[in-house]
Amino acid sequence: MSLEALVNEKYKAFSESDRAVWKYLSEHRAECENIAIKKLAQKCCVSHSAVMRFAQRLGFQGFAELKLYLKMDGQKMRPHSELKYICSLYQKVMDSMCEKNCDPIFDAMGTARQLYIFGEGMVQASIKKEFKRIFMSAGHMFYDVPSGEEIYNLLHLIGSNDFCILVSVSGQNKKMVETAEKLRIAGVTLMSITKNRENTLSHLCDFNLYVDESSLFETPTHWQYESTTAYFILIDILFFKYLEYHQRKEADHEA
Repeated sequence: MSLEALVNEKYKAFSESDRAVWKYLSEHRAECENIAIKKLAQKCCVSHSAVMRFAQRLGFQGFAELKLYLKMDGQKMRPHSELKYICSLYQKVMDSMCEKNCDPIFDAMGTARQLYIFGEGMVQASIKKEFKRIFMSAGHMFYDVPSGEEIYNLLHLIGSNDFCILVSVSGQNKKMVETAEKLRIAGVTLMSITKNRENTLSHLCDFNLYVDESSLFETPTHWQYESTTAYFILIDILFFKYLEYHQRKEADHEA
């Protein structure tokens, strides 16, 4: 598991000191691989013990173990070819989704009055379309909320008995964050789909699905290309996990 994934799991329990340490560490990864705990504390304007507590909150025995993990994480360098690199990203998504317990997500979907999916942009539109298509075959109809100002006009129609998915590649889209804040106040059950990085949207949601961040590749025409296939792999595996979940529920009912 990457360090970002560990942080995402624990972030909601972070103190202000924890957030300060993580902010500096995430922005200066190479430097922090060999930094002394006293110097890191000074950089973050926190105490020596606060840095130690941060490491322990992530499950490490101490700061030295955290630094070792950080160094090993950083050494998972991009393979020699772009093809191998992108295939390794797909494998990470497959591994993390296969290990994830998605039953609480399916429970929430099954008891919801209405299902919604939000997202702005071309990539997000493709992700929403695939999510709607594949889950429609299992009888779950997601209402695709239009982008733009129409999002705000529809929020009053969504209540605490509903389930909403918010798709944001960065997890920092202003409109998605504002939407999540309003829906959270209304008691709506929320799930985010974002890149696997510390982001505001994921902290506002009840459930989070992540795709490891990929690099930009230069095409022969000098365009910047970023693969989005991992999102569709994520959705596909989620659907197969739903089929297994449904089969178990039916078997329990018959028993």
